[in-house]
Amino acid sequence: MINPDWQLVDLDPVTWRHLGHFFAPGQYVRSAQPGEHGLFVLHEQGTVLRIVDSESGLRRDIVLDTITDPQQSAQQLYASGEWQRVHIVDKAHLAHVARTAQSNPQREKTLDQYYHSVYQLLWGEPAGYVSIPPHPGHWHGWTYAYLQDVISGLPVAPASLALGVLADGRWQIGLILICEGGRINKVTTFEALEAQSVKAELSEESLEALWKNIAETLATPAGLLLCSQAVFDTWIQQEEKLQVLQEARKQGEAYWRWGV
Repeated sequence: MINPDWQLVDLDPVTWRHLGHFFAPGQYVRSAQPGEHGLFVLHEQGTVLRIVDSESGLRRDIVLDTITDPQQSAQQLYASGEWQRVHIVDKAHLAHVARTAQSNPQREKTLDQYYHSVYQLLWGEPAGYVSIPPHPGHWHGWTYAYLQDVISGLPVAPASLALGVLADGRWQIGLILICEGGRINKVTTFEALEAQSVKAELSEESLEALWKNIAETLATPAGLLLCSQAVFDTWIQQEEKLQVLQEARKQGEAYWRWGV
């Protein structure tokens, strides 16, 4: 979805500080979560090489001679209740993923296509990487296919999508994406707009003023969301995203407009 020749313009440091951690592709690929107590069993086509606990380190007390059924072994270990997640990984599978991901046809993809292909390679072989509980197939309800459909289905070209997140009387995030041809071609912030109409408040009036400003300055808006920092954090992490926004709107903490 991201054009190989995309432009990054006026991305102010406040917005970047609040968005930077989302540019860590590994978090969308892996099943392990930050702070999670996990057990990792590395084997090579059944021969166990190493067993590591994410908290205590190498586990020599766990004896597994061979892995004949990775799914069953993972289920049995997880059933002990000692770990929040059990990973059983074939070293040969990881080598295949790395080799394929570094091949020229893969590396010629756009950045988002590349990491999506890595995700498919890693989880596409059921016995190659077994995780219990399994990877959910989404990141807090977000999927690559859904975002791809949204960008590809915008009603005008070029079209803009914008997000404003307010806290402590100022915009913590003021992000604007310019999209055309099913791709994000330009990324900028509220700094690119006429300053007098970028009023830091959550209201219908602020929404309409920003909508008009974006239309006149950059590209026809197709979507704009304004919300508080607390609402944004909840919206990102919960799967029932529309419900989160609807509840927030009742409290005057979210306003949005979708469609030209």
